[in-house]
Amino acid sequence: MQNNLRNRISLAWPKTRSFRLGLASSLLQGFSAVALLATSAWLISRAAEQPPVMYLMVAVVGVRGFALGRAAFRYGERISLHDSAFRMLAALRPRIFEKLLPFSPAGLAGNKRAEVLSKLTSDVDELQNLPLRVISPLAQSLFVSVLTVIGMSLLLPSAALVLAATLLIAFVVALPASALASKRADDSMASTKAQLNVQLIEILENQELWHSLGWLQHKTKAIAATDLALSKAVTRNSFAIGFGQALFSLLATLATLGTTFFGAQAVSEGQQPGVLLALFALVPMAVFDVLSASQASISAWQKYAQSADRVNQLLERKLPEELAEAAGQLELGPIETLQLKNAEIGYPNAPSTVSNLDLQISQGETLLIHGVSGAGKTTAALTLANLLNVRSGEYLINGVPADEFAAHEIRNRIGYLEQNPTIFKGTVRANLLVAKPEAEDVELELVLHTVGMSGTFKNREGLDTQLGERGVLISGGEAQRLALARALLKGFDVLILDEPTANVDQEMAFELVSDLLQIAKRQTGRAVILITHDEQLGKLTQKSIAISR
Repeated sequence: MQNNLRNRISLAWPKTRSFRLGLASSLLQGFSAVALLATSAWLISRAAEQPPVMYLMVAVVGVRGFALGRAAFRYGERISLHDSAFRMLAALRPRIFEKLLPFSPAGLAGNKRAEVLSKLTSDVDELQNLPLRVISPLAQSLFVSVLTVIGMSLLLPSAALVLAATLLIAFVVALPASALASKRADDSMASTKAQLNVQLIEILENQELWHSLGWLQHKTKAIAATDLALSKAVTRNSFAIGFGQALFSLLATLATLGTTFFGAQAVSEGQQPGVLLALFALVPMAVFDVLSASQASISAWQKYAQSADRVNQLLERKLPEELAEAAGQLELGPIETLQLKNAEIGYPNAPSTVSNLDLQISQGETLLIHGVSGAGKTTAALTLANLLNVRSGEYLINGVPADEFAAHEIRNRIGYLEQNPTIFKGTVRANLLVAKPEAEDVELELVLHTVGMSGTFKNREGLDTQLGERGVLISGGEAQRLALARALLKGFDVLILDEPTANVDQEMAFELVSDLLQIAKRQTGRAVILITHDEQLGKLTQKSIAISR
């Protein structure tokens, strides 16, 4: 329990000077707000007695100072705390990406991709609320409450006792009661919002497929139902917030009545001057106004804790043996042969997809791997690309077990072009420079000419042509060619083309594959592996192998 709490807090606790500065500014801002009202109350009451102005000057300066301080400290609080929160997020996101890299792509199959993306966006963004909406309001409320009760006790102990009692009830009863009322709604909101995020990501990624299969309307209705459930949860949460506000208002009223009563009694008995009566009446209002910021802190903590648990679960996720990177130290020269011998392969936490797989490809050869959907073709491709380890059997490169080479050595020699190539939002130039950041425009234009795309962007903006989100501004065949251009820039010894015809018409498939193979073979000695369900494309390759369950 304590370890879990420690992990939650340490995940997003900013360890910067700006956080400490922002927290100090928050405390001083709350103190200035209460001190401003108290000084103003005394000044107005004293001024009503029309004393010489010199007797009011200290209070006048105090009012101005506290007013300026409240604004300045509030500004400092916002700047410093947000700066620390954003720096914390900037440091956390690379940690998460680094943790996820070994899982991609084989460990993020199916719905896991949408779930992970949801954690990377909404859950990580939620972590900034620990310093902003939990730590700062609670620290400010406690600081101001303690100082005010101490100050009130120096003037009138009975009034201080009433104020302390109502503040204690606010912290011990009202805040937990409000949190308890909203917890169920918060839990429902968190899970429903996560479900909605996953559904939205899935429909954005697969809308064309679902539309063609006639599933789009059904998926849209499911999103509408989830959105309705989220709206109901938000409504319940609003009622819980209103309940908490009502409790705070009631306690603020009781505190004001109590301190005013004892203050009036003390003034009537001559124990206190009359000018302090306004102070006794107004200070509780100021304190509870500061406390109102902490009302949402418990609810914010509950949301934060749920997000922190999900992010910690991601960071603490153990890498399956199928995805563990080889710890070999051998350097890998030009690839002469790739070989799978009696290999059993499969995705993590799933049954083996392929067993007893034997294949071999040598330098300069072309190999077709074909089979029905789900037979394990992509699983074999990921294994050959060193993105998935064999469960049993052997994977040999140049006759040496693959795990004796450093992982980056293999991935610099073997390129995998996925079925739906990743096209980044941005320009053609930016997408090509991913493979070779130091490449000049002349080299980029030459490789585009090599893959037959020199005219595609010529009448647009050339290398500065925008490709849109996920490459929506180019066709599926053009995306395949652009991905091939990236691979050619990298200079792989072996190219694995996974279903390159998935996004083109059947009539164009033969021509596209023929072009891709001819382009890929222009580098002497390059081996090409073609993954497809179409056995007829074997006419274009030197060797072929069938995979079946």
